[in-house]
Parts: sequence; structure tokens; C-alpha cells
Amino acid sequence: MKKRVNTYLAIAITTYCNYQCFYCKKGGESISKERETISFDDVKKIIANAYANGIVNFRITGGEPTSVSYFCELIEYIMKFKDTKVRINTNGFRILEYIDVLTKYKEYIDIVFSVDNLSEYICGVNFPKYLSQNVIEITRALRKNKISVRYNIVVTKLNECEVRELVQKAIDELDVNVKLLDLNRFSEYLGYSNEVTGKEAYDLWQELFVPMSNFYDFLCQISTHSQAEWTTSLIGKKHGIPMSCYFRGNNWVQVKDSTRGARYSEFCRKNCLLYKKGECQEGVFSLFLSSNLVLHLSGCKNDSIHYDLNGKDNEQIERAFKSLLKLLN
Repeated sequence: MKKRVNTYLAIAITTYCNYQCFYCKKGGESISKERETISFDDVKKIIANAYANGIVNFRITGGEPTSVSYFCELIEYIMKFKDTKVRINTNGFRILEYIDVLTKYKEYIDIVFSVDNLSEYICGVNFPKYLSQNVIEITRALRKNKISVRYNIVVTKLNECEVRELVQKAIDELDVNVKLLDLNRFSEYLGYSNEVTGKEAYDLWQELFVPMSNFYDFLCQISTHSQAEWTTSLIGKKHGIPMSCYFRGNNWVQVKDSTRGARYSEFCRKNCLLYKKGECQEGVFSLFLSSNLVLHLSGCKNDSIHYDLNGKDNEQIERAFKSLLKLLN
């Protein structure tokens, strides 16, 4: 393995999801909109190459990654490499089926659970990822086995009224960490009943967007101390959007506030039209493998630095990793 790099590789192993959240987009985190799942052989090949290029941190996402048949084997495979860590983004769909392997590697794994509010419906809008009794039981089972859990809460005008109570319940009653995220501005959303694109998507974003500044007083009140810029162990500081953190007891609340701006590479500033037009929001912070085996920077729409790894040999894959890792330096 080459010198360790201070970033991670996120992998959308599938675009399939058992939920259809109005603020999500077709394909989930993947840039592909097709219904597809990466083969286990392909994902192993990419992970081995990533590790050889110094990447030891991996984030497994989708779609819903726990729906993939090889999920357990994937965790075991990553753990074979020295000093690796895995973050799993899930809605909890089948997570307890894998409790044994998660417990086995609990020191190197954390679960990011999408939980947006306390109620299943607000103003007639369905929130599939709410704090149901089932979610509470899953959370307690994970924490009983000393597996690290974080709730990701996407804040919108609809659920803003329940976020403060949810934060305190998560920290004080369920012993989990929390991350508050403002709404990503996409060119399309699944919408309430039908997919919206273009101006309709922008209008929906404007309608729902809530600035994180609405929560700073509350977070100061419930915390013992805070840091203006703080990261988990997967990436270093000075990447992407600077995120603040508020500490309460043994737990914390991290805040992704897009109004704080983001950090970009020299390539972005000099060569990317999307950056110059203000269409890039998150900056440069990690690598991402989409479900169609295209390697790119997380959130990056500039296809000149998208690398299609389908059918590529190890040397070609290594060149792709090197090209993108240069942008993170």
C-alpha cells in the first residue's frame, strides 16, 4: 500500500431502495439513474486498487446497501485489509441481519442511520425515515453491541418543527450521535407524488430549504462546548464544507451548513465551468464510485473527470485513482 491518504472512497453498490423519499433523486447517491447493482467481483477489484493507492476508509451507500446479497461478504472483504474502516449509510432496512459481522468489527465500523423526524406524516407528506418503534429497537440493539451509530437528519421546512426534540431524544435516550444536514440543491427530486426536474426542482428546493443558522442557538444551549470546524476520522479538515460540532456528554451533533461555502481544488477554480457558474456546492472532499462503475469526486458533475472503470485493468484503474487523488492534495 502507498502512503495513506486522508480521505475515503464512497461506493454506491446499488441504486435499489425500499423507500422513496421526496428530497432524494433517482439513483440515490449514484450518478446513474438505472436500476443496477455492482457485481461483487467488480467492487472487490476497485476496493483492492483503492487500498493500494492509500485509501483505508470506505463508505458503503446506495440506494439501500443492506438489500444487496453480498453485503456481509463485502464487510468481511474490506476488513481483510490492514487499518481499514467502514461507514455504512442505511435506512436500517436489513441491518440487524448483519449484527454478527457488525459486532465482530465494531471498532472499525460505524452506522449512519437516516432518521428525519418523529412523525411518519407531516402536513400530509410521508416521511418513511422517521423514528418508529422499529428504528428505536434497531438502534438499541446496535448500541447494546457497542456499535457506533449516527442519525443523519435532513432538515426541511416540513420537519424543522420536530428536529430539536429528535436531536435530544437521539443523544439523551438512545446514545447516538447526530448530523444535521441542510437540503442539497439537485436538478431533480423524486417529489411528493411525481418526479420534479428543472425549475420545478429548484422551486421545491427554495420552498423547503432551512438555513442551519436556525439551530445554532439551540445547539449552544444543549451543548457543553463546540468547535467551529470538526471532522470524523474519515477525512481531514480543509476539505469540502467546513462543519461545526456541538458536544453533549459522550455524544455530538455535527452540522453541515452549505451557506459556509466549500473548499475546492485549483482544477475546479481554473477549469470547471460548473464551479464558475455556482452549480457545485460541496467542494472537494472524497472519491465516489457510482453504481455504473464510474469513479468521480463526490457530488461532482464534471464528466471530464469521470472515469468509467468498466472492463478496465488494474493499471488503468490505478491511473484513475491517481488523477482524482491529485485534486484532493
